[in-house]
Amino acid sequence: MKTIRDINAEDVQDLFDSAIYLKGEEYFEDGCVMSIELIDAGTITGIVSGNQNYNVSVSIDADGDLACNCSCPCDFNCKHAAALLLKWLSVKKKYNKKSVKASPKQSINQILNEKSKEELIELLETFINKHSELKSLVKIEREEIISEIKLLFSKYWEWNEVGDLISKLEIIFEGIRKNKNSWDKNLLNDIEISSMIMINNIENVDDEGDLGIFLEDWFETFGEIFSKTKPDIKEKKEFIQKILDWINKDDYGFDDSYERALLGMCNTEEDIILIKKFMNQKESEYYNKDDRASFYLELYDKIGMDDKYVEVAEQSGLSLALIDKLISLNRLNEALKTCEKNNKKEFSEQIENKKIEILKKLGKGKEIKETLSNLLKKTGDFSYFVKLKQESSKKEWIKYFKEAVSDAKSKKRFILLSRIYYHEGDFKKAYEYSKTLTDLNYLELLAKKLSAKYPELACNLFRKMCFDWIDSGSGWPYRKAGNMLEAIKKLDKNGEFFKETKEEIIRKHKKKWSLMKIIENV
Repeated sequence: MKTIRDINAEDVQDLFDSAIYLKGEEYFEDGCVMSIELIDAGTITGIVSGNQNYNVSVSIDADGDLACNCSCPCDFNCKHAAALLLKWLSVKKKYNKKSVKASPKQSINQILNEKSKEELIELLETFINKHSELKSLVKIEREEIISEIKLLFSKYWEWNEVGDLISKLEIIFEGIRKNKNSWDKNLLNDIEISSMIMINNIENVDDEGDLGIFLEDWFETFGEIFSKTKPDIKEKKEFIQKILDWINKDDYGFDDSYERALLGMCNTEEDIILIKKFMNQKESEYYNKDDRASFYLELYDKIGMDDKYVEVAEQSGLSLALIDKLISLNRLNEALKTCEKNNKKEFSEQIENKKIEILKKLGKGKEIKETLSNLLKKTGDFSYFVKLKQESSKKEWIKYFKEAVSDAKSKKRFILLSRIYYHEGDFKKAYEYSKTLTDLNYLELLAKKLSAKYPELACNLFRKMCFDWIDSGSGWPYRKAGNMLEAIKKLDKNGEFFKETKEEIIRKHKKKWSLMKIIENV
């Protein structure tokens, strides 16, 4: 069985996209891996410094497949995981077998489950005393909600500060969500006042999308709190009109967020009929036909009206939503027919991928391969090449490989051809189709692969990248140019190619003193 000790540089390179791998290599070389620990024969963990310190873990399963997890927004197979793995390759010899822990670390849940009630209370008191802003997670201080939100929205938030704003709002919001026993008309009134403060001061936030995601959750909860007060028909009508007025007055693109309040309040078919009545009256003012239909599907989905969902999705031509619903209901043959019907009209990559999902559930291997082959030819996306190979037997692969190469050549897809040959281990062929490529991260990986058997070709690529990095800017690109020149120096046995390249760089760029400082030291 393969363990974490058995992985090599090729395993790491194959795991990551070329751009991610090169970023991870930079992080590793710059010493960003702050700690690394071998947990057991299948797992390493560590801390990697980026915009902040991230917790990273990498494990290997029984089939030898690597799985990465990281606390950064990318979550998995990120540059931090690549850096940790590269660090592991450099230090794994220092770990003898006795240093491997017999069992993984206990999770937080396991540790807390072993504590007594008194110990847990003491832990919570200590934690809240150190972080008083988290008090709302235990109990809502209603009078503080309005004043805190008013304070937050009284200042202007730059785009790079919005994350801090959302973090503070989310603490308030979590307190509201966790204390559902406090959901009453008084809290509803406070939430409405707080919502109006946010709506009226939205211009104070230089937002790039993250605030809208928070507001979706906020307004959906607003609707849920309203619903819990058991409103009568009159109150429901007033609530719906209020939300539609907010949508109509919105000038900042948050109308979809406000709409979530209607989803939150909806619990019955009668609620849907009421919401639709108001929306239909204001069609031209608020919604176009497709937007309305998509929202109605969410309402039907929430209260479990599956047949109505399917009917509306079919009538509205929302094929993707219809297919997803049919799959969830295990009506796979209907879903497959919908895919085939849709793609007779026009090709859709999304629908074709749904078709593959259905075919896998139905166990139709031949159709899966044909669909992947079609996707590869239609899109030129290399990922379909990899998936097709995984699905094919050795005999089948000979056929599909020839077809893929022939199609890519006829369409002059040189990027795809280079990646195909790279993946198949024919690096010389990959080089032949790389001459017009501009992806420096991929080219660097290719040059490294060429270095052992074809050093002259590798030198040509390193030279090209050297000048491309110089042309792309100063600072880090200059450092990369220096690295490319270093690589040429190591590969060029007689030193002539290295000397010519270095002299040409100096001749063309001698006025760039920061570059010269790097180049002259190579």
